[in-house]
Amino acid sequence: MNRTTTLHLLAAAALLLSSTAAYAVTPNPNYIKLIGKYTMLSDMDVVDDVFEVDSDDGWGIGGAIGTQINMFKIEVEIATQKNDINGVDLDSLGRQVEKEAGDTTINTLLLNAFLDIPIADGLSFYAGGGVGGAIVDFKAGDFDSDDTVFAYKLAAGLSYAFTPELGADLGYEYLATEDVELDRIDLKDVNSNNIVLALKYMF
Repeated sequence: MNRTTTLHLLAAAALLLSSTAAYAVTPNPNYIKLIGKYTMLSDMDVVDDVFEVDSDDGWGIGGAIGTQINMFKIEVEIATQKNDINGVDLDSLGRQVEKEAGDTTINTLLLNAFLDIPIADGLSFYAGGGVGGAIVDFKAGDFDSDDTVFAYKLAAGLSYAFTPELGADLGYEYLATEDVELDRIDLKDVNSNNIVLALKYMF
């Protein structure tokens, strides 16, 4: 191998290492997120388990602003999700009544904290949760009522940084609230299993 070839190989290696190093730069610590959710609301017990509300899968949107400190992320998230009513099971009678027009909307404001574990360049695994409040609005026919209650979530997934400024999260979250007291009825077991996709701008 002559000297010229060696110099060319060293230059190529240096270029490769420099590009890899540039790619592996830690993403900027502060971020804002645009969130989309596929929501699967659980069946909700109504009026001391007399009957149960079945819901269709739905959708949700939201946003968050946060910061990363070493391996920890802290953020404030505001989001909403909506699920249409699929039917009502009369547990005591063992039958289901006809579907009635209506839906359940959950608006949340949460303070979240996550542990972020690097896996590879730009890729990390996150896990954590959040606490805060929710406004649960329940509509069925002419009935429309809401209640503000405590809410929490558990979440885990993968985070990827395309560049130090742009990234995305894909994960799962379990969102739940305490029992909801509405006019004349109470809702129990209000929880939702959600698939979450978020686009991030980091600065």
